[in-house]
Amino acid sequence: MQVLSICPLKGGILAVPHWEFDLGSYCTTRTRSRSRSRSNKIWGIGDPICHSRNSHHLLVANNSGEFSSQACCWSPKFDFRCGIFSGFSRLKVFLLCHPKRSSFGASFSLAWALEQQEIRDEFIKDASNSIDGLPEKHESEEVGYVIKDEIEDSEIVLTKGEEEESIKNEKEVGKEKSTRVDVRALAWSLQSAKTADDVEEVLKDMEELPLPVYSSMIRGFGIDKKLESAIAIVEWLKRKREETNGTIGPNLFIYNSLLGAVKQSEQFGRIDEVMEDMAKEGVFPNVVTYNTLMAVYLEKRQCIEALNVLEEIRKKGLSPSPVSYSTALLAYRRMEDGNQVLELFVQLREKYQKGEIGKDDDEDWENELFTLETFTIRICYQVMRRWLVKGDHLCTNVLKLLTDMDKAGLRPGPGEQERLVWACTLECHYVVAKELYKRIRETESEINLSVCNHVIWLMGKAKKWWAALEIYEDLLEKGPKPNKLSYELIISHFNILLTEASRRGIWRWGVRLLNKMEEKGFKPGSREWNAVLVACSKASETSAAVQIFTRMVEQGEKPTILSYGALLSALEKGKLYDEALRVWEHMVKVGFKPNLYAYTIMATVYIGQGRSEMVDSIIQEMVSSGIEPTVVTFNAIISGCARSGMGSTAFEWFHRMQVQNVLPNEITYEMLIQALAKDAKPSLAYELYLRAHNEGLHLSVKSYDAIVHSSRDCGAMIDASSIGPRPPEKKKSVKIRKTSSRFCNFADVPRRDRPFKKEELLAPKTQGDEK
Repeated sequence: MQVLSICPLKGGILAVPHWEFDLGSYCTTRTRSRSRSRSNKIWGIGDPICHSRNSHHLLVANNSGEFSSQACCWSPKFDFRCGIFSGFSRLKVFLLCHPKRSSFGASFSLAWALEQQEIRDEFIKDASNSIDGLPEKHESEEVGYVIKDEIEDSEIVLTKGEEEESIKNEKEVGKEKSTRVDVRALAWSLQSAKTADDVEEVLKDMEELPLPVYSSMIRGFGIDKKLESAIAIVEWLKRKREETNGTIGPNLFIYNSLLGAVKQSEQFGRIDEVMEDMAKEGVFPNVVTYNTLMAVYLEKRQCIEALNVLEEIRKKGLSPSPVSYSTALLAYRRMEDGNQVLELFVQLREKYQKGEIGKDDDEDWENELFTLETFTIRICYQVMRRWLVKGDHLCTNVLKLLTDMDKAGLRPGPGEQERLVWACTLECHYVVAKELYKRIRETESEINLSVCNHVIWLMGKAKKWWAALEIYEDLLEKGPKPNKLSYELIISHFNILLTEASRRGIWRWGVRLLNKMEEKGFKPGSREWNAVLVACSKASETSAAVQIFTRMVEQGEKPTILSYGALLSALEKGKLYDEALRVWEHMVKVGFKPNLYAYTIMATVYIGQGRSEMVDSIIQEMVSSGIEPTVVTFNAIISGCARSGMGSTAFEWFHRMQVQNVLPNEITYEMLIQALAKDAKPSLAYELYLRAHNEGLHLSVKSYDAIVHSSRDCGAMIDASSIGPRPPEKKKSVKIRKTSSRFCNFADVPRRDRPFKKEELLAPKTQGDEK
């Protein structure tokens, strides 16, 4: 049979419809000794329903009004703090029961922790969330009605948390009546009430109703944002107290319901008004009252005031409930103060261990403490996540809180730690991500591959490529098996290192990186091989370039035009001109079309051989293939002439450069001046220096000294004052390729000072074969 349930939850009453009750489902059970003395008490229906958590009463009344009280137990689905009033043709049943605090506390704490729903002022709210949620009456069911029965000499004992107080109330009754009250219809008739007179107009012809009915309607009006109607009922109850000499009137539970209605209607400015009215009526707040105040302050984002209420609870001599502490924890959460969250829980746990709390049987502190512990871990996780999202200056706070949680015996689970890793997106977050990754691995639990890939990416972003490689090695050894993204991330990190080594000319590290790639099962592509070849070329390491090129071909990687260009450059710098010509011929033979860089290298090769006519031929071939020579091409030819002492040839190419409308730059003038000065042509070098100066170019001191020394040696008369003072000497920049210390800092790897072995140019497999 469906009945309307009047549920007092922590001092408030709420109607919850559609509960099934089977009279045959109860059985006799024992109760604790502390509760047995209370089992003989008869509950007054007109009074607030509240009772010991350890005893459950089933009051059965026959038609003559005689009641019997039995301790009973029932199906778990009825294990709520409630009173169920149901009318039958010959039997009246009142079921009084208490909730399992651990289950309620857990659901309450999780709701706050996830912040997905509001705290419903410490009572369970029906899914309809309005007065409409009160059940309707059906033809075949007695639903939505409360039976008002009069009981002689009723007496009530109230137990709440650790606080016990007795409330005795007597009222005269006549013979039994069974007037039915449609609560839903009554609530609808009062929803437009604004004053006590409006309430009186509706209820004047009705007999006294149980206080839970009024409490339920007050709660419903709060949910429907009709606070004026809720206040009107309280004012009417105050008037009834005077008329009935205190038999019926607003008590603590009515006021707690009103406070909940104020919170639900979000008219927070009326809180002080309600509290003042309570004091005026001589109703003293309990823990539930203060918990509601804390919740209101939290809704108003006044976290400090909410925490002050917790201190006020202690000052009033009351014992804060688990709800009080969970609200305080949430206040610290909104203040993003994870340290205070942890400190509050540790203090609470120490009090429980010392026996300062948990002595009252009405509070299952063991289960509540477990719930609060879970809640604390959840809040600390949320605070750390907020710290990470805010920026890079709170990483130290995150690491400190993690350490403090370890000391307190609290540790987020692998799932929460993985979610924290996802919050690490800035370069400086790599420290936190690395620590979290280490912790997850230490638990020996399965780690999500996407999390590992994220850490690899973050390590690369923070230039911690070696640390990223270590994570990849963990994937190979411990699992999960790396996927294509893992592979591409590591390859990209290697490419960054190889590109940097190539740019700095640190060919040794380029070779080591290639060896490391092959050692870890990666097959270097043309991009990786070319980066090392370019590094060898920049470092003028001809022998290393040749061996790397040979190794590249042996590994089955097809050289590109960039590969040939880097090899040609290395051979040219090593003055291996014949070998360079053979490479050029082979490159053309296999079908590669030379680019600007290759043509430029070959021009310098012919200049180095002293074959000026071949330089003309290569330039013509270059132009006929649609590639126009640039200032870089002419600078290379002029530089080659300067190294070979061919000043006149260099000056000729300077004129051809002008004919083709290619503007010279500082390098052009500097190399040409040095070539002419070396070729005993100081006057011509002097004129070119003045020309460059007039064009706004700033030549190096080497050009100035070359003119002065050449004119002195040749006895040429030049006006030194016309070319200005001697330019300041530029600071000699240390060639990075001579040292790898900067690269080691860049790559986050230890520096190796021992000489580089020639065998390291060979592939690991080749080395094994030689051994």
